[in-house]
Amino acid sequence: MERSIDEGLLRDAAGDRIVDLADRRPATTDLEVQAGTRAEATPAWLEVRRVDHPLGVVLTLGGELDLATVPVLQERLDDVMRGKAAVVIDLSRLRFIDSSGLELLVRAERRQRDSGVQLVLVRGPRAVHRVFALTSLDSHFEFCDSPSAALRTALVRRIGARRIPQPARTDRPRPSSDRDLGGVTWS
Repeated sequence: MERSIDEGLLRDAAGDRIVDLADRRPATTDLEVQAGTRAEATPAWLEVRRVDHPLGVVLTLGGELDLATVPVLQERLDDVMRGKAAVVIDLSRLRFIDSSGLELLVRAERRQRDSGVQLVLVRGPRAVHRVFALTSLDSHFEFCDSPSAALRTALVRRIGARRIPQPARTDRPRPSSDRDLGGVTWS
């Protein structure tokens, strides 16, 4: 416990609680007096569900992606990124994202791109997507409306990246034995 400026109060090491020295009970702060309630901080939580699919891995996020919960997602992403499957991060159940969450997603996307694996995001609620729009990251990421659409997009991008030769077009006229080039006939 640390002493505060007011000699009659102590603040614990985490800075969460103020204790009155006279009777060792939690003291009410000015903010609590103004609000008329005892304000209790609710801890942020993040639920990460993983679904393995033949086309890739889907991580569905629920709750808040902020400084306190980034390590949870980072650990799950590290596990998923060891493989070579496409990664879809579903933000549809996310309620909040801050700059540390955005930074984690940008780093993950760069890491995936460098390893040749696709990362696609499923669009979140308006409040979450607005953060991407305000930071211009909505143009940096590939967004889809559902996990299945995101998996299809990742597959199409993977095929496009391999530059698989397209079959020859059959609708072009085949040259005859005498080739006609620019109005001149050559034999």
